[in-house]
Amino acid sequence: MDSTSKLVSVVVQAYNSADTIERTLDSVCAQTYSNIELIITDDLSKDNTLEVAADWIKQHKGALTKIKLVTTDVNTGISGSNNRALKQVTGKYAIFLAADDYMTPDAIQEYFDFCEKNTGVIPIAKVVLFSEENCDFSSVQEYCNRCYAFAQLDQKAQYRKLLVQNRIVSPAASFYPVKLLRKLKGFDEAYRWMEDYPINLRILKRGYRFGFLDKQLIYYRISAGSITSANQIPLKKTEAKLFFRQKFWYMVGAGMGWEAIKQSKSWIKVLFLRGK
Repeated sequence: MDSTSKLVSVVVQAYNSADTIERTLDSVCAQTYSNIELIITDDLSKDNTLEVAADWIKQHKGALTKIKLVTTDVNTGISGSNNRALKQVTGKYAIFLAADDYMTPDAIQEYFDFCEKNTGVIPIAKVVLFSEENCDFSSVQEYCNRCYAFAQLDQKAQYRKLLVQNRIVSPAASFYPVKLLRKLKGFDEAYRWMEDYPINLRILKRGYRFGFLDKQLIYYRISAGSITSANQIPLKKTEAKLFFRQKFWYMVGAGMGWEAIKQSKSWIKVLFLRGK
């Protein structure tokens, strides 16, 4: 069966993205892979993101296999926004792209080919960091490099390392088999801003692994206003505390009881010092 007969769903996550979403959508339209379903999911933007997206859709009618715009009356965070889009997804694979990032023209084809050749393996591709602001990328680049090294470990080592801490750059590993996402019942909406870590850990727990796709496929924006920016770090840290309760039992089940105890002590110390 020819690869173009298999639909890939591209989910663009939008929130106050009026200034950046067109470039993101243009990168979807410019893909060399021809059978694409585009789903734009807006999380109750306060700017004119919806108007910009609707105008883009009007101008690009017929350019892709399918185009859908999903809206909401309640802001739910990234996990809820992804799940709304997932209900509309009809492709074999789905990729989740923030509306301030964009893809290289061959990204979907490279991801698709990797998954077709490597059943049960979720691809982690390289990202290109960029910004229109004066940003220091060094710490983020170091994190990216650790992510690529992580992707080359075996499944058991990946699971144990991810139990200790998140090691995956979100845009690098955002291409999933849709059947798997449905089996997992989508993203955990208990974590509004930390959508990637819980689901990736659950993927590994089910016996899947991540694999290294050694190509730069995603341009990852670093900025104060980004949907995945440093402004979200305090929120993600708060959610990480909540997620640790679930992760604790994962650790125990994986024979990592001592690590679970050590991390418990660390969280207790943090809470004590902050008077919480």
